[in-house]
Amino acid sequence: MERTYVVTGAASGIGAATARYLRERGGRVIGSDLRDAEVIADLVTAEGRAALVDGVKRLSGGKIDAILAIAGGGAAEYTPSLNFFGAVATLDGLRPLLQGSPAPRAVAVSSIGSLMPGDQGLAEICLRMDEVAVIAAARDALAAGRTILDLYQCAKYALNCWCRRAAATPQWAGEGITLNVIAPGFIDTPAAAYILSNPDLREAMGQMVPMRGAYPGRADELAAILAWCVSPENSLMTGQILFVDGGYECSQRGEATW
Repeated sequence: MERTYVVTGAASGIGAATARYLRERGGRVIGSDLRDAEVIADLVTAEGRAALVDGVKRLSGGKIDAILAIAGGGAAEYTPSLNFFGAVATLDGLRPLLQGSPAPRAVAVSSIGSLMPGDQGLAEICLRMDEVAVIAAARDALAAGRTILDLYQCAKYALNCWCRRAAATPQWAGEGITLNVIAPGFIDTPAAAYILSNPDLREAMGQMVPMRGAYPGRADELAAILAWCVSPENSLMTGQILFVDGGYECSQRGEATW
């Protein structure tokens, strides 16, 4: 049975590896990105989010089997717009297209950075779905000396919370749609180059990952996990934040979540 997958961020990094992995196993992939994709869409903007939904509807004929909201990163003050609002718009906007699937699935990509959201006030504004206020708050935070990493961590924490809240609702679980989150550790992609290209940072981060051979991770390793999350076999798990990080989260939090 051929399945149709929508992959955002499909032109590079984890998104590209995941799109390739799914295609190699017989899936039909509708990729979206700023370039080199079936649907060109800038998820920072309302127009780009609408373009994603319209493009996927057109190419899929109105029916898909899975959403993989992988697009992330972004520049400075618009980091929450892409990493939170863009991901939520992807999931919510494409959700109606899953209704005809015998095994509808969705997964979003977060980060181990969500373990350290810092000022959670920004995340709370995100969860109120007030994007104008979030952009203003992000500008203020940057002016006060906060970094883009701080904004990224807050946005990913908010994404975790939104998915946890949504997963068990009638719109998701009630329609048989699984919704989970993968939170990767350090993956060897262009987005991680600022760490991996610096010998001192690379060594320091590596010391924080307990599992031998898991640092840095490969994008194709993460692709396999994402593919399972949106497979028919994953019929029971929903609302989970899965830290795929070589044991970093475990070493930092221990039994704190139990």
